[in-house]
Amino acid sequence: MRALGPQPARGASLLERGAAPLDGARRYVFGLLRRSELALAVVARPDRRIAALAAVNALGAFTMAVLAPSALLVLGPVLLGVLHVAADVRYLVLRRGLPPWWRSVVWAACAALLGLRAAQELFGSAAALLRAEHALLAAWLGAAVLAGALASRAWRRAALAAAAAVALSAAALAAPRGFRLGLAHAHNLVAIALWLALFRRQVRAVALPLGLVLAGTALLASGATTSLTLRAGWLDAFGLHLFLASDWLAPGLPTRAAVALTASYAFLQSVHYAVWLLLIPQEDGPGQRTTTFRMSARSLRRDFGDAGLAAVAVAAFLVLLGATGSALGTRNVVLSLASFHGYLELALLAYFYVRGDVGRGAAQARPEPVGAARAAERGRPGVAAPPAAP
Repeated sequence: MRALGPQPARGASLLERGAAPLDGARRYVFGLLRRSELALAVVARPDRRIAALAAVNALGAFTMAVLAPSALLVLGPVLLGVLHVAADVRYLVLRRGLPPWWRSVVWAACAALLGLRAAQELFGSAAALLRAEHALLAAWLGAAVLAGALASRAWRRAALAAAAAVALSAAALAAPRGFRLGLAHAHNLVAIALWLALFRRQVRAVALPLGLVLAGTALLASGATTSLTLRAGWLDAFGLHLFLASDWLAPGLPTRAAVALTASYAFLQSVHYAVWLLLIPQEDGPGQRTTTFRMSARSLRRDFGDAGLAAVAVAAFLVLLGATGSALGTRNVVLSLASFHGYLELALLAYFYVRGDVGRGAAQARPEPVGAARAAERGRPGVAAPPAAP
């Protein structure tokens, strides 16, 4: 006879079945790690695990930025662009307990910015459209400060944030193209700031990877590695030559300085992706344990819903499909349409600063879903609390 009681939805069942092989591989890896006390000690402690992940990513990204910067610039947005924007939305909006009216403002602003960028792709980057984009950013920042102040009544923080928002908006409206270029470089650092301010409980525990990121950025931007890149690097990848990328990212600079700045951008962009797709997901769950892939699949479905997950999957598939025809063209469209997430990060950073979330950590700043803690205590499947590593 068929078992009585609530049955999992078909979509959830398919998602979990798809994750099952990954959990099998995970158990095998943990079995290997048990043979090494040092490796197991790193994986078992969240701070050590997150620091190790960040350090490995920084070293790998630095190597790619020196030897294959063009490939890094194309493959990153094509393979990870959609997923990291979805992570932005998930960890800044869906899982942060925003007031309903403010969440509606966030959705409306994202949709409006996406529409403006789509218009620029269709009709060219007209000055009027670019100014409208930055005017919308100014209004969004103002709304973010107001929303944070209404939630916290911290008027001094609100005044400081408002002053910063006015200065940023004035710069954007006075020099739209220069501001867009500056934001392209700076927004990679905003992800690190959000990680440390909203999700990281102890910055000291990740001092090593942060030092590696700073040292890597300094070495690349200083030009210390430029000769190696020009002599031994893969300069032309997927239709993008490093000199062409330098014309976009460092216009007007001498060739070597432009290449150095472009390589540092490629490095920090890769770090940016890792922050959203590796580090913040590790930080967001309370406790000392790791999560299985099936637990992560259920959590994704709970946050996005079936329609949201389908939209993310379709968008990622379309990007990959487009890249088979023109990887460079697809990369450019992805970066343009996804640029709203840079404004999202700025607006939510202002909001969380005024609300008082900075320095509290994810577990304290985000209320746990109703009933999740009780379900975790009873060991029910599909709960938010991560299980012990097998």
